[in-house]
Amino acid sequence: MTIPERRPYSSPVRTARARQTRAHVVATAGRLFAERGYAGTSMRQIAAAAGVSLETVTQAGRKADLLLAAFQDGFAGDPDAVNLDALVGSAAELPVVVGRVAEGVRRSLPIWRAFTTAAMADPAVAAVRAKLAVARRAEIVARLEAAGMPASGRLADAIGLLTSHEAYDHLTAVCGWPHEDYVTWTAEAVQAQLGLGGS
Repeated sequence: MTIPERRPYSSPVRTARARQTRAHVVATAGRLFAERGYAGTSMRQIAAAAGVSLETVTQAGRKADLLLAAFQDGFAGDPDAVNLDALVGSAAELPVVVGRVAEGVRRSLPIWRAFTTAAMADPAVAAVRAKLAVARRAEIVARLEAAGMPASGRLADAIGLLTSHEAYDHLTAVCGWPHEDYVTWTAEAVQAQLGLGGS
């Protein structure tokens, strides 16, 4: 007698619910990491704030995994990269484009700080941070090439630095620049790097 092969049970409703629960846990973790920092946030605190069991949180991933997921979710729409296609069109458009980038950086600054702090203590987070930096540089080089501009690594590095969380955090938090001053200065600096004439 042949025993029929048992097919694995699959429920689209259950799968969708699990995906929704994980997204909720990641979003809650991201909020806590941004408010309390990586070291100041425990898995139990995430579970309590999300209104789920500790087991549900651990099923969503390790603490470092939750931080990485929250960090990447915070970058939906790539707020930390410059749309060079728009930048090279007209120098007059630069303040608007840089303003959008700066707004994305300002919104994601708290989770970026937690991510940076965690990278100093967790090799897995540090490795992802290094990988993201390489990918961002490659993206800027690719956009320069697509725009028909000299895609030197140094030009990509300069633009990446000007529009980075590091630059924004230093100039606004450390030096006390207003957000609008950062946007104005950065637009002018990027314009100079790209060799665009004034409007």
